[in-house]
Amino acid sequence: MAGEYAIECDGLTKRFGNFTAVSSLKLRIRKGELFGFLGPNGAGKTTTIKMLTTLLIPNEGTARVAGFDLKEEAAFVRSRIGVVPQEFALFGELTAMENLWYIGSLFSMEKEKMRRRSEELLKTVGLFDKRNVLAEGYSGGMKQRLSVAAGLLHTPDILFMDEPTSGLDPQSRIALRELTQSLNDSGITIVYTTHDMEEADKLCHRIAVMDLGKLIAEGTPAELKRMHGGCHRIELELGGQPDRKLLRELKDVAKADDVFAKGNKVEILLKSVRGDAVHRVSSLLSKKGVDVRDLKATEPSLEEVFINLTKKNLKAGL
Repeated sequence: MAGEYAIECDGLTKRFGNFTAVSSLKLRIRKGELFGFLGPNGAGKTTTIKMLTTLLIPNEGTARVAGFDLKEEAAFVRSRIGVVPQEFALFGELTAMENLWYIGSLFSMEKEKMRRRSEELLKTVGLFDKRNVLAEGYSGGMKQRLSVAAGLLHTPDILFMDEPTSGLDPQSRIALRELTQSLNDSGITIVYTTHDMEEADKLCHRIAVMDLGKLIAEGTPAELKRMHGGCHRIELELGGQPDRKLLRELKDVAKADDVFAKGNKVEILLKSVRGDAVHRVSSLLSKKGVDVRDLKATEPSLEEVFINLTKKNLKAGL
C-alpha cells in the first residue's frame, strides 16, 4: 500500500430506497492502526463495513482501500483484505484444514504454500491440535478463531472484524482480544466493530462513533473521554455520614463543580483529577480526622461518551 492511509473515504453514502443507512462518511484510517467503530444497532457500522469490503456498492462518494479504488478496482481490494464476520460463515461439515484449503483454492494459492500457511495460522490461533476435527464440533470461540485464520490465509493488508466477540463466553472473548492485539502488533491494519465499550477502550488506537448513519465523533479513547465523557470523579466512602460543612470544604479544596452525598458515600465532580486534587482532598480529611474507608479517582468511561453522544443507554438496550 502506497501512502499513509490504509483506508480513505470521502462522502461515502448508502441508501436503501428512501432510507439512508450511511450519509456522507469522510474517514481516514492509517496503516497499522487498530481502528474501532462504535454505535447503536442501526447506526450504519455494518453497512460501512460491507461497502468497504465490496459487499455493497455505495450510492455516492469515493473510497480507497489498501490503495485501490473501491468501485473501479473492487477485485484488487478483495485481494488485499480479510473479513471476520459476526456469524460463523465457514463449513461445519469440513475440518479446520479443509475449510482453509477451500478458502485458499478460491485465491488460487499453490498447494504447498497453502498447506504451510494453513498450518502456520492454525498454530497462531491455537487450533492446530484440532485441525482434523469437524468445525461443527467447535465451540463459539474456536469457530471465531478459525474465521480469523480464514481471513488471514491470503496474507491481507487489512483485516475487518465485525463484532467478533459477540455471544462468546468471557474466556473466549479474552483469548480473541489477545489474538487481535497480537495480529495488529505484527503490522496488520484492523478495522473492528463492537458494542463492548471496555473492549474498544483497551484495543483501539482510534475510534469512530456512528449514529443514524453519520460519523458523530472520532479520536483516541482518551480524546473522546476528555471531549465527550463529562466529569471526572473522586469517590469517597467515609466512616459516617458527612455534614454540610464538610461537603462545602471538600468542594472548595478540590475546586470541584459539585459534590453529592448519599449516606456515607460522597461523590466529587470536577473537570479533571489531574494535579493534586486527590492529595488535597485526602489531606483535608486527614487533618479533620475523618474516617476514610475508601478513596478512588475515576475518569469518564467510553460508555459515558457513548451515552452523551447518542443519548442511548447501553444498559437499557440499543
